[in-house]
Amino acid sequence: MKSKNNINIIFLLCVSFCLFFTGTINAYELFIYRPYLIKKPFSEENKIYIHGEYFALRLSPCNFPGYNDLRGQVDRWNFGFRNIIFFTENTSFLAQLVTHDDGERRTKFDWHFSLKQVLSEHLVLILGHDSNHDSDYKSVLTPPKRYYVNRNYIGIGIPFEKDSIYIEPFVFFLLGNTRQLLHLDLSGGHNRQEYGLRIGAWFKEKVGLHFQILTQAGKILSLGDTLLADLIIRLKLSNWFELSLGGGIWQDIKTSPDGNKKSFHKLTWGIAIPF
Repeated sequence: MKSKNNINIIFLLCVSFCLFFTGTINAYELFIYRPYLIKKPFSEENKIYIHGEYFALRLSPCNFPGYNDLRGQVDRWNFGFRNIIFFTENTSFLAQLVTHDDGERRTKFDWHFSLKQVLSEHLVLILGHDSNHDSDYKSVLTPPKRYYVNRNYIGIGIPFEKDSIYIEPFVFFLLGNTRQLLHLDLSGGHNRQEYGLRIGAWFKEKVGLHFQILTQAGKILSLGDTLLADLIIRLKLSNWFELSLGGGIWQDIKTSPDGNKKSFHKLTWGIAIPF
């Protein structure tokens, strides 16, 4: 048992090292709660099993802009996938891709990677990397190259789970040089901290509710400058097909240095194919 714990720790350190130094590879984890997932960890099966889902979403009404400098036509479609691998019963790796489409062209790609280590029943350690790349657009913020956002973070979550209900407060501390600027006019400083809450629930194993809210702050232990919130409702029609309905907001909490206080909103519906 001790040797297995040592292997877990070594693996955790190696992956965190890789995540921290892959700055060239703004996204964040879409929270989907699946309490009935059969883990099949690699440490026990000696074989990698990939769980996850494919999804396609129509965004309307929506005023989220298509590009990272917050310009361009609004988002109309999201396509992507989420993959999760359990290396041990308590160690998991998540990879997520979300593509953005304005109805005529692919505008950008969001990547999210995170490694989660369960330390105790109500404490998890999270190491993550997010990147957001414009597809073919030359941003006015960084001419003449395509503008992208990336960040690396370390955080903790405090999960509570009972009877298909999940609640997790969390806090992330962003490491190194994040390229994510605060405020929706991008006039703020760099994002340094995020904290928030995740709530998941399934009712009669047919209707799933997945809610996440977080704030972004330029200073450690500050109230926050911007807020993001997402609600996703899933109707399970079969083990491999779900209907999806949801919405989200992204808004300034405080007035920006340029004197603006903006907000974006979206309503989404579509399908998901779990596997």
